[in-house]
Amino acid sequence: MDGKEFVEQLKAENEKWLAKLDAAPMAAGQGGAATLAGLVKMALKNEIEAAEIAAEWVASTPELDAKLALARHAGDEARHYQLLAETAETLGIRLEGLDPLNPASPVLIYLRTLGTTVERIAAALVAREAMGARRNAQFLQFLGAVGQKELARLYRDVINPDEERHHQTGCQVLARLAVTPDAQEAARRAAKRLLEIGDQARTAAMVKTGAPVVPGC
Repeated sequence: MDGKEFVEQLKAENEKWLAKLDAAPMAAGQGGAATLAGLVKMALKNEIEAAEIAAEWVASTPELDAKLALARHAGDEARHYQLLAETAETLGIRLEGLDPLNPASPVLIYLRTLGTTVERIAAALVAREAMGARRNAQFLQFLGAVGQKELARLYRDVINPDEERHHQTGCQVLARLAVTPDAQEAARRAAKRLLEIGDQARTAAMVKTGAPVVPGC
C-alpha cells in the first residue's frame, strides 16, 4: 500500500487502543485542590517531556519536513509548559521544587530508544498526539465540571488545537516516508508500543492518585 493508505490504516488501528480512554471514570467529588494540583503537575511533566524528546531528535533527523515538524513540536510544547506554569501560579498551585524531567516517564524512556524517523514520527506525533488529544478532551471536561475556567480556556483555545495540528503534520510526514513494507512495519510497531506504554502509565497514575482523568501532552 502507499503511504497515505498506510497512515489511514494505522490511525484506525490506533483508534482501537484510544477507545479504551473513553471509559475513564469521571467520579464526582474528586476535584479538590490537591487533585487539581497533582493533575497540573502531571500535565507539566507531559509537556516538557514532549518538548525534550522532540528537541533531542531535531539534529539527528535528516528529512527536512520531519526536522521542521519536530522543531515546531518542541517549541509548541515548551510554550504549553510555560503557559500552564503561569496559570498554575495564578491558581495558587506551588511549583517550587518541581523537577518534571526527573524521573523520566516510561513513555520518554521508550521514545529515546527509537532510532529512525518513521518510528519517531509514528510514535511521538501520530500515536502520542492522538492519545494526548483524547486525554486532554477528558481533562477539559473535568476542568469544566470543577469550575476551572482559566485552565479550561487554555486547553480549549491553545493546547488542544496545537496537539491536533501536531498530529495532522505527523500523519502527512509519515505518509511521505512510510512507503515500503519495512518502514510501515517499523512505524506500526512503534505506534503500538507507544500506546501500550501510555495506557499502562495512565492506569498506574489513576490508581496511585485516585484522579478521575489524566491529562496528555
